[in-house]
Amino acid sequence: MDLKNLLLSVAAIAATPLFAATYYVTPEGDGSKDGSSWENAFDTEAFREQALKNTDGDVYNLAAGIYEPSKCIAVKKGTYAIINGAIGSERSVLDGSKIESQATNKLVLESLIKIQTVTAHGNETKPAEINNIDFKSVSTNIETDPGDDSDASYGTGGSGALFVYNSGYVTINSCNFYDNKAAGKLGGAAAHLRSSTVTFKNCQFSGNSAVSRGGAVRMSSNNNKKGYTTFSNCVFNKNTVSENFGIIFQSHGVELNLINCTVVENKSDGTENAAAVLSNGKSSNPNQVTVVNSTIAGNTPSQIGFNGKDANLRMVNSVIVGAEGTEAFNFNASEDFANVVSGGYNYAGPVAVGNFWKDTDTHGEAYNYASIYGTNTLNADNRLMPATYVAGASGEQVKTATAEWGLPTEWNLATDAAGTTRETGMTPGANAYTQAQIDGGNVGVISTIEDADAPKLVKAGNGVYTIEGATEGVTVYTVNGATVAASSNNTVDLSAFANGLYILKSGNAIFKVIK
Repeated sequence: MDLKNLLLSVAAIAATPLFAATYYVTPEGDGSKDGSSWENAFDTEAFREQALKNTDGDVYNLAAGIYEPSKCIAVKKGTYAIINGAIGSERSVLDGSKIESQATNKLVLESLIKIQTVTAHGNETKPAEINNIDFKSVSTNIETDPGDDSDASYGTGGSGALFVYNSGYVTINSCNFYDNKAAGKLGGAAAHLRSSTVTFKNCQFSGNSAVSRGGAVRMSSNNNKKGYTTFSNCVFNKNTVSENFGIIFQSHGVELNLINCTVVENKSDGTENAAAVLSNGKSSNPNQVTVVNSTIAGNTPSQIGFNGKDANLRMVNSVIVGAEGTEAFNFNASEDFANVVSGGYNYAGPVAVGNFWKDTDTHGEAYNYASIYGTNTLNADNRLMPATYVAGASGEQVKTATAEWGLPTEWNLATDAAGTTRETGMTPGANAYTQAQIDGGNVGVISTIEDADAPKLVKAGNGVYTIEGATEGVTVYTVNGATVAASSNNTVDLSAFANGLYILKSGNAIFKVIK
């Protein structure tokens, strides 16, 4: 364990009040275990007990390792704390598999961390912050929302691994949420954000599951002045919900914002009100969803959905595509698109009806996951690279397109999730690529033929391909192995075919093309 490999946030230190304390924590503790230094670090339970006595601005530095608290680590109600984990390849992991309520199978409210600063939206006097912490293996079974917590019961949590309640300024940086489960109807397996303002930056949500109301995250509020959530440079992958109400679920909220986010291969098994990103609520709540420079693709059964009177959606420079047979949007049969606004430069399909598109948008039945990404999936860096080139907006074009939206100036509109500056003509979505980068992987040899005299593939025109050196004609297959075309010579014309990935075979030479 590298105890020096620890994030000490300069911003957090600057915000710390005069009388706040700094504590040091390791899974088993050390020395006197009073938390005063690494040599006398708190163990997991001492950390949990101190959090219940927290003073405004207390800082908790967690070394790398596995922490298995017996109960929820609840920061004292009405106060705020900065919780820092280790950086680098070693992580500070909060493991909920041994939480007491799970061992006794009682239906009590439990989370790994609970924050409740009792502040209004945007109140920066109590800026709670969590950095570089992994949340895993929490399993809850909650059927009803928790009420206001009395001091006597404050040590309980909520329905997610992270539970934030009635807090006006919370930031979650570089945290990972995985393998958390919500068996009850409350949902939000990874995080439940109730009547709060929370920003997630550079976080990953994977393998989380719920019965309903948010396979990964649930945002809920009981009035139209609370419930602001922003995800920036975040990844949602392979989360599931077995019934309805989506993976990222806004319930009676004000704003849900996705900037430079990747939401792929998530699954909602329900057939009603099911989408990767779902906004639900009464017309008295704004339930605004804003999607900027994001990739929402390959989720089932739909990508973005609204279960309410109006679909309050803004989107720009994003890729919103489902697999063939799925939907880009589910507007719950609503025909009122007055509150759907496109800033342009979007690729979307298959698409529901609507008159909100700009000239720079590309949409229709021909556009789906395979037509843009082929068989590509997330790589080791959590990037999804298109297999065929599509042009998006530059950072300046995004700023111009959204100038009237009143977006916060701190939002990162000009660069992608990896920090690459968005230049004119780069691809839309969370990660920006040039045409040269895409075309470099657009046509490639699948076979292992290394002979310099072996047949070579040449793109002869728009959808026309020639295999130079072919002597047996060319057969064209789909990725599923179905034969869709054949030619007796060495040229095949796919110009009339739907966009997508095809396999070309001539003798022992096999090539893949993305039309």
